[in-house]
Order: sequence, then structure tokens, then C-alpha cells
Amino acid sequence: MNWRKLYGAGVPGEIEPDAGSVLQMFRIRTARRPDAPQLHYFGTTLDRAAVDRLSDALAAGLERRGVGAGDRVAIALQNTPVCVLAVLAVWKLRATVVPVNPMYKERELGHLLADSGARVLIAHPATAPAVAALPDPGVLDHVLYSRTGALAADATGPWPDEDRADDVQAILDEGGTPRKATINRPDEPALLSYTSGTTGPAKGAINTHRNLAYQVATCRAWIGLDESDSILTIAPLFHITGLAMHLSLGLGAGLPLVLTCRFEPATAAALVERYRPTFTIGSITAFIALLDEPGTRDRDLGSLTKVFSGGAPVPSATVRRFADAFGVYVHNAYGLTETTAATVAVPLGTRAPVDEASGTLAIGVPLPSVHVEIRGETGEVLPPGEPGELAIAGPQVAAGYWRNPEQTRASFPDRTLLTGDVGFMDADGWVYLVDRKKDMIVAAGYKIWPREVEDVLYEHPAVREAAVVGVPDPYRGETVRAHVSLRPGAAATGDDLREHCRSRLAVYKAPAEVVIEDELPKSVTGKILRRELRGH
Repeated sequence: MNWRKLYGAGVPGEIEPDAGSVLQMFRIRTARRPDAPQLHYFGTTLDRAAVDRLSDALAAGLERRGVGAGDRVAIALQNTPVCVLAVLAVWKLRATVVPVNPMYKERELGHLLADSGARVLIAHPATAPAVAALPDPGVLDHVLYSRTGALAADATGPWPDEDRADDVQAILDEGGTPRKATINRPDEPALLSYTSGTTGPAKGAINTHRNLAYQVATCRAWIGLDESDSILTIAPLFHITGLAMHLSLGLGAGLPLVLTCRFEPATAAALVERYRPTFTIGSITAFIALLDEPGTRDRDLGSLTKVFSGGAPVPSATVRRFADAFGVYVHNAYGLTETTAATVAVPLGTRAPVDEASGTLAIGVPLPSVHVEIRGETGEVLPPGEPGELAIAGPQVAAGYWRNPEQTRASFPDRTLLTGDVGFMDADGWVYLVDRKKDMIVAAGYKIWPREVEDVLYEHPAVREAAVVGVPDPYRGETVRAHVSLRPGAAATGDDLREHCRSRLAVYKAPAEVVIEDELPKSVTGKILRRELRGH
């Protein structure tokens, strides 16, 4: 199937990066233009030379604490300059970054530290209670703390137990360079990115330097990025989307990063007006928040001409609303931790088609050097239009799971990732995502995909967010329940929304119950958490 005929002008079918790692790419671009801006953070701007010098100083500080090639360093910071410096510093020592959600409690943090074998943790002092509560810190030798992640301390206090922690600011002030000059080898781990662990303990996907280098090269070509572009970081830098398509892309392609600390819609809109970034990618819930935040529609977001959404299904109704409000079309994209972010996306400037039968918006076509198949229950490749499991091969696919050969064999046969997502491909090569295999609802023998019901709910003008789950039913086995939050100022009852669905769906697919919520539970990346709704 030749999906490459759908590519934009100048996008090649195969991609080859100009270096084997993001660090090498960053060094090439720093040598060319050391004074070019690299980081913008609420009035502070650092050029490439400053980022290189400060990350050298932090690398030297880590080296003095025993970090070297092959070691793991956990980083639990928001989207701040120190987070970027820390990632670079770890790579300069040929060590591996273990990204950690800074809001993790001791149970989650303890698993990641123990499983990864991280020797050093770089974190905000707010993480201190979780560290103090760990019954066993594993091999953790040192904690470095950053009060804000910015380059100057503010009113936030230091790490409570200062005997066990060192201030990043003091290390940066000390300066220096690491003693050992290093070059990242393409197949060495750059990241151990832990999955959400919804089906058991979180697993560490091994994202190599080669994986990230290909992602940078692919994004540059696909999105048409050059050094006149810049990136608004609305995805967290402790998540694979933020690490690959914000941090790595910015450093590797020489694009300034507009850092947002934590995503907050009014702040993000103000930063767009101030710094005029051109590209961003984030969850669709971030774009819904921009739509619904009072005052954002009065902001000029017109510089954002290259906008993508990934991490959760994108309803076509929300894409239309955003385009109507801001004149910006949100392009769909699809990827996983195990694919080092995006592997399927809508070509820039192209409107994704909607499947007539289901109303589902296409997630895109396979990116350069990526191959996608739809596989049946026995592994056979299915014909166009028939739903099955998405299987993805290509240079962005991770090397497997850290110290977990059994799961690696099961999920990565022949270096092809079996995603666990159900979708189909049409005759032209457009890919449509149906749902997660584990989220399918079976009611009286009928298979129901929550995504189809959710898309119908999003068509109602009062609906802000929707999530559909299966709940036990003594007669049908399972039945459909919808959880919905409403747009500010809008009104609708559960009966209104049930009737809306019944008029557009087969009777067995329509929700038997609609629960109106103030907010739906979400992950830190903005993905709605269906699993938390099943127990309501």
C-alpha cells in the first residue's frame, strides 16, 4: 500500500538523520550559531552556548558524584531550563535519563528507582517527602535539587534534609566541564521511559539515541521545520512526547524552546503572544482547555501554524471548534512510549478524513521509514477496512523493555511493536484508531468500542469532555456508561445526552447511563483515565 503518495511536498519516503544522537546534533548547531536563542523561560533567554556551558557544569557535578557511562540518572522536573540542562548533562556522560513525573508518590517513585537502578535523582524539593518515605531507596546515592528549575532560587525552600542533597544552582555556579570526552553511541539507551503500568508494574521502554535522532529528523521533514521555527512546550518533558518532540527536537534541530513550567492555558496563551512559537504538540485536552479558558480567545495565537495533537484520540468536533475559534487546524498524530513518540501523523496542511461509517477522524499515515500493518488474532495481515491490532516497525521503535526479556519478546517480535491498539487502514493508507483492545465493551454479545460513543457525545454542543466505560450488568454482561463534563455556561441532562446518542447510534451502543461530572480524571499528560471511572 503506497501511503507515501499522501506525503507533503519535499517529504522523503526514507529518513536518515545527520548524526547518531541528539547531543551530536546539538553540538553541530551550537558550533554553527552559538549565540542563537535556545531556551525562553518567563523573561529569561539562554542561547545555545550558555546551554552548552551550563550543562557541562552540571555534567561535571554529576561526574564528581560518580556518574559515568551506563549509569542511570532520574530526573523529576517540570518544563524548566534545569530539566533541559539535566538531560544534556546526563547524555554528556554517556549515562541514561530516567524521566520521572514530579508528582509521583513514594510507591511509584520507589518502583522506578529500584527497577532502573538510578544512582542520582534530580528533583524539586516538593519531591522530598516521597523520597523520605521510601522504605528502600535502592542504589540511589545522591539527590540534586532545583528550587524552581530556573537558574535562580526563589522563595521555595531547599531540600529538607540538606545533608542528603546538593543544590543544582551551586553546581552551576561552580562551573567546569566533565573530564571524560564522550560520544553517545546510537544504540545505547538515551532514555528509560516508564509506561503507565495500567496492566501491571510500569515497564521501562529503552529509547535509544538512534530512536531520538530519527524522531528529530522525521519531525523536521514532516512538519517543514527550520531555524525560523520555535516550539511551545505544552507536553511535559518527563513524558515521551515532551522529551522527543519538544526537548530533543528543539536541541537537535536548533529550535528555541518556549518553556511553560506546568501547562496552564492562560499562561500558555500569553507565552504564545510573547515569544510567537510556531509549533506545538500536546494532548487534545490541552487544546480543549485553551478553548474554554476565559480570555484566551482574545489572545493572538496566529503564530502557531504547525499544531499537532497526540496521546489520546482526537474528536473531529473538537478539531472543528479549535479551527473556528483560533484559525488553527490541529493535525492528528499517534505514537507510544515504545515508539519514541510519533510514528503516524496527518501531513502538514492536510485535513484528515473522517470515516463515514463510524465518524472517526483518521490519525494520519505512517511517517517516513515507518511501516504499519493491521494484524488479526493469529498475526495475519488484514485487508483495508478490517479492524485489528496496529503493528509498527521502524527506526523509532524502542529496543525493548529494561531487564524484562519476557515482555520484550511478547511485545516486540522481530523488532515490530504490537501496540495493543485496535484500528484499521483504508485503501489509500489512512490509519484510523478504534480503541484499546482492553477497553472493548461486550454487551449481550455485541462488541462496542468506547471511542465511537465518545465521538458522538463530542458532537453535542454542551459536551466539553467525554469518557465511556463498560460496567457489569446482570443481564447483558456489560453495559455502556458515559461520564461527561460540560462546557462553561452550557446545560444538558443525562437524558438529553442519552437521547442524542440514541438518535445517532445503534440502540445497544447508546449509554444506559450518563454521569455528569465537574471534571474527568486525567493523567499528567492530559489523557482521560477510563480505568478510574470504572469503579464509580
